[in-house]
Amino acid sequence: MFSFWGMAGDYENRKIERFEEEGLVIDTCLVTDGEHLYETGVCHSSYNSGDWVIVEAYDTKEDAKEGHKKWIEIMTSDNLPEYLDDCMNAQVSHLGGKTSMRFIKKLKH
Repeated sequence: MFSFWGMAGDYENRKIERFEEEGLVIDTCLVTDGEHLYETGVCHSSYNSGDWVIVEAYDTKEDAKEGHKKWIEIMTSDNLPEYLDDCMNAQVSHLGGKTSMRFIKKLKH
């Protein structure tokens, strides 16, 4: 069984795609602790206090690449989504019985 610690220090080998723009990071990579092999995470100050939200998980590298492109389109549009759902791909995240978490977009004042 793979584990979270199996990913330590190995990001460059696991990376599929990474997008960075002011205040936004979208990262898609191979994971060793997930129910699915690949996942896309979004880091944006308007969601989850700027911490990562794992927005989608995939079984193939090809699906991961397509998903990454999709999330760039979503997160760089003029209208950000009202919320992001964390798909909780990590196996350990399911120990509490949850299957997803929703992060509502923080309103700008």
